[in-house]
Amino acid sequence: MYFRQVFLVACLTAIVASIGFTLYQFYFVTPIIFAAEFYEIAESVDAYAQPEPWGPTDGIERSSYTLLANFLMSLAFSLLLACAMIFRGESSVFKGFAWGVAAYLAFFVAPSLGLAPEIPGMEAAELVARQNWWFLSVVMTAIGLAVFAFGALYYKGAGLIFIILPHLIGAPVAESHGFSHPDPNAVMKLTELWHQFILHSSIANALLWLIIGTTTGFLCHKYIDVMTTSLEPNLN
Repeated sequence: MYFRQVFLVACLTAIVASIGFTLYQFYFVTPIIFAAEFYEIAESVDAYAQPEPWGPTDGIERSSYTLLANFLMSLAFSLLLACAMIFRGESSVFKGFAWGVAAYLAFFVAPSLGLAPEIPGMEAAELVARQNWWFLSVVMTAIGLAVFAFGALYYKGAGLIFIILPHLIGAPVAESHGFSHPDPNAVMKLTELWHQFILHSSIANALLWLIIGTTTGFLCHKYIDVMTTSLEPNLN
């Protein structure tokens, strides 16, 4: 019944969130990636004989694809958040903020405790293993937070177990974690860039979820809660 309204809320939220997130990335995150790419070790001559896969060129084209990807990501997250808020009752900006904080903890903070954001040039574990552990961390943290927020008092301990379980299992790590560059000065610079990248990635994702949460909460209250209230007399 409310699919049109929910999708409208998600689209409007995604527009605002993707623009804010992309602008922060453009000014604070992307320059760090470019600086790290400068220190990447050149591949062997055989690698250059292989055809280079397509990729957007730097500048407007790359920024446009980044904005599109951020919009689709924000749209999916906003749909999830809107459905969750509607399922739990009336929405508001404050409730949206709380949902946004919870999502930030589940989707970014918890996985980052085991798999910190990485920049080009870092040695990393096998991709599929990292993806699987990231998914496990997100799901377990979300379940744990849900138990804390909505479960009975005697279930709170189970919520804590869900949150810490992925970290007890342990995230996959590379045999030699760090930077493989042979120049110690380059390694020092890359390490500095990495710390900056972690900081700005944390801020960027916090901004993303703050916008998604508060905007979704506000729009759900405006377009869905109000409509539901107006329909109640007719339903009775």
